[in-house]
Amino acid sequence: MQKLKKRCLRAFVRFKQSAFARKGTLALVALTLAAGDVMAGSKGAAGFTKATQEVSSYQTPVSNLMKAIAAVIVLVGAFNVYFKMQNGDQDVKKTIMLTIGGCIAFIALSEALPLFFT
Repeated sequence: MQKLKKRCLRAFVRFKQSAFARKGTLALVALTLAAGDVMAGSKGAAGFTKATQEVSSYQTPVSNLMKAIAAVIVLVGAFNVYFKMQNGDQDVKKTIMLTIGGCIAFIALSEALPLFFT
């Protein structure tokens, strides 16, 4: 069994190093690229138009989702600040700033989202 494995490995290495294998690999790559160009040329404009319409249809739901995430950030942050104030922690200001920053970032991004697709 070991001899068979060694023979197969040597044969594979010889084939891999042969000019036939290099030319065959080059031909395969060229055919793949040519086929890709043909397919891209035939579906180009229609595909881009459809993709643009699909992405544009998601603007409103994604914007609303981002606003909902901002609301969750505010609620969790408010509870977090409340508990830290009750326990007398020193980093209450830091928690308030992180909560406000996260909320503002999500709201700003949800409002700016349509500007990327117009």
